[in-house]
Amino acid sequence: MVAGGYLQVLQKGMVTGEDLDSKINTIARNIDQITTLVNDILFLQEIELVLPEFDAVNMVKIAEVVVRKYEGKAETRHVTVQVKIDHNIPDAKGDARSLERALTALVDNAIKYSPPNGMVEIRLTTQADRVLITVEDHGIGIAPDILPRIFDRFFHVDKNGDELYGGLGIGLSITRQVIQQHKGSLDVESEPGKGSTFTMSLLKWQPLN
Repeated sequence: MVAGGYLQVLQKGMVTGEDLDSKINTIARNIDQITTLVNDILFLQEIELVLPEFDAVNMVKIAEVVVRKYEGKAETRHVTVQVKIDHNIPDAKGDARSLERALTALVDNAIKYSPPNGMVEIRLTTQADRVLITVEDHGIGIAPDILPRIFDRFFHVDKNGDELYGGLGIGLSITRQVIQQHKGSLDVESEPGKGSTFTMSLLKWQPLN
């Protein structure tokens, strides 16, 4: 039953006590999902229509912001998030707001698909003229037949074993769109039952002389 159905039940006074609390929590989760979906769709439309002017972006700070944002969710799922940063990571060439959204989607998925007491690792490294941001989890992984579809809009894993996963399958589409606009690359390696590793590759910022 979706949020609208629960609201009708509540309006008729058909539930009380603990069942009432459960229904209210379900409605709240549905509303959060709808709000997130609308915001994500609007963001996708915006970045498709308007290419932002790129500046120097401190990806270390972006990673720190995203990790702070997900401290509560990680704690609730008993997932540890670690950040490993090489020395002297240069700025990337890009749009800070878009790149934060791209990294947010990867971290959100990594936590969501990690097992209880699992570990998510975010690594920032450099390679030639690139800044690499890697998000690795040790969760359910992605089956080979599904892997080509994970960046499709509204595609997501509904269930793994006895555990249901929320979300409406648009986060990875945002990440791919952002990285494409930045002339970067987004790579994924995954093995069912062992986890997934996503790597964003961005151009280093080259100041004008």
